Amino acid sequence: MRTPNTHPRPALRRISTALLALGLAGSALAAPLCRAPANLLANPGFENGRPSPGGSPPGWTFQSAYSGALGTWDTAVAHTGRRSVRIDATRPEDSLWLQSAAVPVNTPLFLGGWIKSDNLQRPDQPSSPGATISVLGRWDQPAPTLGTTPWHPVGMSFITDTSPLLVSARLGFWGGLATGTAWYDDLTLVPRVADVPHPRWKILLLVYAQTDARIDGPNGTTRHVRAAMSPAEIDQTIQQARLFVEQDIPALTSGQMLPTLTVRQPQSPLGVGRGPAPGDVLPDLDPAFDSVMVVWDSRLKDVATGESLPLGDWVVTYPRGLGQTYIALTAGSAGLGGFRNGYKHAWGDAILSYYETLQRTPLPTVTNHPTSGSAYVNCKTGQGYVWQDETNAQPIPNSIYSNTAGFTHDYYSGTVARAEAPTVCLGIGPQVWAWGGPVTHSGSAPVFTAAERVAALLDQVGALQTAGMLGPRPTQALQAQLQAARRMLQTPRASDQASGPLQAFTHHVQALVRNGQLLPQAGALLIEVASAAIACV
Repeated sequence: MRTPNTHPRPALRRISTALLALGLAGSALAAPLCRAPANLLANPGFENGRPSPGGSPPGWTFQSAYSGALGTWDTAVAHTGRRSVRIDATRPEDSLWLQSAAVPVNTPLFLGGWIKSDNLQRPDQPSSPGATISVLGRWDQPAPTLGTTPWHPVGMSFITDTSPLLVSARLGFWGGLATGTAWYDDLTLVPRVADVPHPRWKILLLVYAQTDARIDGPNGTTRHVRAAMSPAEIDQTIQQARLFVEQDIPALTSGQMLPTLTVRQPQSPLGVGRGPAPGDVLPDLDPAFDSVMVVWDSRLKDVATGESLPLGDWVVTYPRGLGQTYIALTAGSAGLGGFRNGYKHAWGDAILSYYETLQRTPLPTVTNHPTSGSAYVNCKTGQGYVWQDETNAQPIPNSIYSNTAGFTHDYYSGTVARAEAPTVCLGIGPQVWAWGGPVTHSGSAPVFTAAERVAALLDQVGALQTAGMLGPRPTQALQAQLQAARRMLQTPRASDQASGPLQAFTHHVQALVRNGQLLPQAGALLIEVASAAIACV
């Protein structure tokens, strides 16, 4: 009888050779994880132990800052299993269920869980998160939970140089008290790890068709101004954003990042005059997304006089640490003129800031505001860049925003270098993209088993076709091989044979790279994922 370990080792050696031939063997190839890292919290679902009136689940203690809250080990309400913990506060409180956890230091960590709430309020406490999860001694926290909500996931990433940590399921916060009822379940604290396939960033586009604001006028007066995009302009804006996400980003990253796009059009007019900061659109932000792009109309007119008061076209990036990235673009810079350089620049700012905070980028961090184009070169060729802002209609090879070769392409792909150190590759290369985004990463969306990796490969191959980086016929052939592997993995007696179609998949990818039908970087990533799947069969 053959065992599941019959094939992976020799197959993995053959695939490793293939990757080395491409010159792009990845870090996950050496020792792929086949399951998610272990939860560092004890009794995270509150299922262990024997509940009793006034009792606490093993590993957890309850504290109330003002003795005005009740902590309960609830056996009637749960997200999964049969139990959860609950906090009731009839007056403003900062109360919590608490556990001490040993953690690795100087490592990105993810703290997540599920929260359900009933009538959570923050009376006279505008900074209160309502119900949250937190680490005592830190100000980090996920998006607030207020009002009455069903079970929903929350989470945050952080880096610490201290161990152990005091982890809490919390109602209220320092300087942000709350009232109401909240339940907590299925908490998780895990180290984040780099993995293949690279987690696909989830991007949210918010298009505000109307702007309605009051801005400062002369002599201390206030002017009421409005602007509105036409339906045709809205459609064009959405089209350009979709091209940026589904084609530009894959091309700029050499196939290393294949994000998804969700489009929403808030009905309420935007009430700002100089550009929307995250706080200006708070009701429309969705914590389920890694990145938010806001488009708004800056072509203002005075309501009283009809005078045009355009603010011009510009883009802005708001650094947000390890949280959801955020950029805002005026309609004119968001593709109405048929070019997407505004997106490329602002989103590039955001990803550089995020990965720098995550401490994963090679140092020094690339700045995409260099005073001179001669400051950077390609780390593989030593070639400098043409420092011109081209358009889609008039592309300039090797220029600032060229999708195929240029400054933005190279720092999105991790192949840019400072001129004084021309062989030291900087930027966001494959090893960096492998850490995922603020929301989609190994802690919140683990992809480790052979079946999970094959499912992700199917998704990745389809995204490459959408990006125009893989033709329809090769896409169909590769997906057929992956479907065969998935069927075998779903059949216990045949699961050990899944390495066969996965090996055929890798050979096919190699041929596509040799024939110029697929970028070497994109091909290497696909092969790396297949190799990791084989190792986990």
